[in-house]
Amino acid sequence: MRYDRSLRTASCAQKWLRRSLRRSVAAAGLLCLIAALMGATGCKNTNFLSTKDEIRLGRDASKEIERRYPVDTTSADAARVKRIGERILLHAEQRPGVPYSFKVLDLRDVNAVSLPGGPIYVFRGLLDLLGDDDDALAAVIGHELGHVNGRHAAKQVSQQLAANIGITLLLRGQTADIASVASDLLSLSYSRDDEYDADRRGLSYAYRAGFDPRGLVRFFAKMQELEKRAGSGTPELLRTHPLTKGRIARAEKIIETQDFRYGK
Repeated sequence: MRYDRSLRTASCAQKWLRRSLRRSVAAAGLLCLIAALMGATGCKNTNFLSTKDEIRLGRDASKEIERRYPVDTTSADAARVKRIGERILLHAEQRPGVPYSFKVLDLRDVNAVSLPGGPIYVFRGLLDLLGDDDDALAAVIGHELGHVNGRHAAKQVSQQLAANIGITLLLRGQTADIASVASDLLSLSYSRDDEYDADRRGLSYAYRAGFDPRGLVRFFAKMQELEKRAGSGTPELLRTHPLTKGRIARAEKIIETQDFRYGK
């Protein structure tokens, strides 16, 4: 899928900051931003978006995504994704007030995405790749849920805001372009540490929900094979969630040592 990227992530972050500053960014967050501008350290992993900010951003972006792209709510696949997602959610550490949801985007891309504040989408192309392997699907959904619970998107947005606050404060007359925000959230790339954390959380959730955690390893193997067949055309999922030897090795070690520390 080709997303509208006329405005890049930094530009969208600038616009989001103006709105966040007006609504609910705490004084501590502003101090962190000022420190970042002054070249101070210590704010790299800070999230200064509140849970309410995340929910608002995810809600607005999901409305735009579902306006622009076909959402499947009636098929057996849609019911399957919702059923597995809700089963995993029962065994995850749920964030109070977060409206989690699990939906299918009827697009042939091999992809799955999560938005701040709870929305999770699995693409039709990914379902086709996984076939009837519910354990692999559970691991993928658990991974995306791990991004939500780890607040990884909020951290990415916070870092962008910290880097661009000086410019943003000059943009008071602009309004947020939610269409561009939605596209950038769909194509958001996470850091290596965030991927490791989401894998660990997802494996724990899937295991505690009664799924075979090795489903994630089988999924990785399918992605490696797909990447080989694709040649230079890297699947969207691997552009946003790079598959490294480190990720695979860590996942296998977690399974081998039964180190399922998250969830309930």
